[in-house]
Amino acid sequence: MLTARTLVPVILAGLFGCNSGNRSSASKEIEIEKKAVDSAPSTNVRIDQPTDKIPDTIKRFNVDDYPVTIEMLRDTSSNNSSHKMQSGKLFSFDKAWFRNDSINQTLVFELATDYHRFETFHFYSNQFPADLMKQIGLNTEGGELANEQQKITDFKGFVNQAIPIKSSYFVTNKGFKLGTTRQQAVNVYGSPDKQSIVDGIEKLEWEFIGDELYTEKIDLKGKPLAMNSFGHQVTMYFVKGKLTALILFNDIP
Repeated sequence: MLTARTLVPVILAGLFGCNSGNRSSASKEIEIEKKAVDSAPSTNVRIDQPTDKIPDTIKRFNVDDYPVTIEMLRDTSSNNSSHKMQSGKLFSFDKAWFRNDSINQTLVFELATDYHRFETFHFYSNQFPADLMKQIGLNTEGGELANEQQKITDFKGFVNQAIPIKSSYFVTNKGFKLGTTRQQAVNVYGSPDKQSIVDGIEKLEWEFIGDELYTEKIDLKGKPLAMNSFGHQVTMYFVKGKLTALILFNDIP
């Protein structure tokens, strides 16, 4: 799904200044009370949980996620669930944006039906791989997908409007956060399916078959199944062996 990317520093001037579309003051974090409990436990990747459909010898694991709750993902700004936001000439739909100014990080959840977390993007608010930004679908006023230059121009406005939340929400259930070492990722996920280096940035990619689509005809090549999943992908970017951006992808039928 993803291609090699380059790290393009994007200096967001006045990143957390006033913006007409801002949902809240950047100087004050909004404390959002947890009202739901994530189903994914904070455990190692490989968790044996036999089912009637899958042989007991096949290992499974719970896909990673962030502790952001469904209640936090609800669109409280309108009477629909489109999460419509505008920055300059661009629009963001079906995405929940969060940020934390003290650690300079942003989380974006692209949502499907019933708050399914289709894609999750985690990056530094003012510096991130350019191709990660390409993967965040934004639209023009006419409904077309925005190109890279349009995103560079108006992307900072979406970050400015992101809801401030506590820094604890920026650590995944498996313990990943920006700055995590490459070795920890390999310890958890094993050898990556794809590995590339572009302009000094190392990109590692893992892809897992979901148990919802598994049949005995599928060769897992010794890899575990993603539980309660139609397919799961993890993409991590490293600079000098430290995690600088992360994408989680959860397929839908």
